Amino acid sequence: MHDRKIRLVRTRVAVIALAPLAALGCGGERAREERAQAERKELARTESTAVQAIAALPATGLWTEAHVLERLLRAGVAPRKVDGATDAAPWMQRKAIVFAAGGGEVHAWIYRDSTSRRAVTDGLDAETGTPRGMVPPFAAPMVFIMQNNLAAVVTGGSETNQERIALALQAGLPVKP
Repeated sequence: MHDRKIRLVRTRVAVIALAPLAALGCGGERAREERAQAERKELARTESTAVQAIAALPATGLWTEAHVLERLLRAGVAPRKVDGATDAAPWMQRKAIVFAAGGGEVHAWIYRDSTSRRAVTDGLDAETGTPRGMVPPFAAPMVFIMQNNLAAVVTGGSETNQERIALALQAGLPVKP
């Protein structure tokens, strides 16, 4: 009987001691759920904005930031614009628009037209998007994409997400007849 009482007291002490930790765990879970809900709301707002912007743009076949965002949304990679990203590729002659997407990043350079883009990208290594012989500043694995007036580097994330992004961007944009 005495051993049973000791075990019961130990169990109660353990439960009392662990109760605050359990409460912290629940609070942490609640905070994670609140962050996830806020991210979902932000993604829905971004998607709505992109769809409205695309509807208002003429179908010229030329890429804009809104087009890139809309294509990434359609690819299902949950893009979020990265403000204040460093300029990793000065040879592209303009600052990249950077999106966190699919567990990696998409660096997109949008030129006035395809001729302007080709003037910059024709001398680059088609695999790395860097001047030939230069070590790429982008983390491997990466994909370099050129389509009309758009040049983009997809870095990080899974192979599946990189392929989704590449296919979404390589498909091009519609042109009104």
